[in-house]
Amino acid sequence: MPTDHILIRTARPSDEMEIALVCLKTANSGEDASGLYSRPELPGLVWSTPYLVHSPDNCFVVERDGEVVGYIVTTPDTRAFEAWQRDFWWPEVCKRLSHFEVKAPNDQDFLDTLERVQAPAPNYADDFPAHLHINLLPEAQGGGKGRKLIETASDRLLKLGATKLHLGVSFTNQKAIGFYQAMGFEEVTRDGALILGKSL
Repeated sequence: MPTDHILIRTARPSDEMEIALVCLKTANSGEDASGLYSRPELPGLVWSTPYLVHSPDNCFVVERDGEVVGYIVTTPDTRAFEAWQRDFWWPEVCKRLSHFEVKAPNDQDFLDTLERVQAPAPNYADDFPAHLHINLLPEAQGGGKGRKLIETASDRLLKLGATKLHLGVSFTNQKAIGFYQAMGFEEVTRDGALILGKSL
C-alpha cells in the first residue's frame, strides 16, 4: 500500500486560500462549515489569513501529497498584532468585503464576529502575550501532527521572545479541549470561548 507523504513546513503567502479552506472546513466547532457561509474565505479573514499576511514565518502547515490539510498561525505579541490589524488589516478586510451581502446562515454571525474582534483583547492577553489558532482536517488528525505543529510554533515563539501563550476554543469542541489540556494548556478564563494558556 502506498503511504501518504506528510510534511510540516513554514507557511508561504501562496498558501492563503488553502489555509482559508481548512479554516472553513473546521469553523463549525471543529466540523465543516462550508454550507454556512456564502464566501469560503470569510472565517479565514478573522482566524487565519491576517496572521499569514502579517508574518508567514510564524505560521506552519501540514501538507499531505502537496495539499494543505492543517495549519497553525501565531503571533508573539497580541497587542502589537492588534495595532497592525487596526492600521492595516481591518481596512483591508473592508475593501475585500465592499460588495458583501448576507446570503447564508452564518454570514451575519461573521459580521458580528468581525466587529467584536476589532476591540482589544481582554487583560489575559497581557499575561499571556502570544496566541495561536490551529486547525486540522480529519485526515490530518491523529498521529501526533497537532502536537508537532504546536511544538514547532512554540519553538518559533520562544525564539521571538514570547514566554506565555494563549488560545481560545469553543465550549462545544470537547475533542479540541482535551487535546489542548494534554498539551499542557490550562483554563485562564471564559470570555465567549474557553481561554487556555501555558508557559513556553
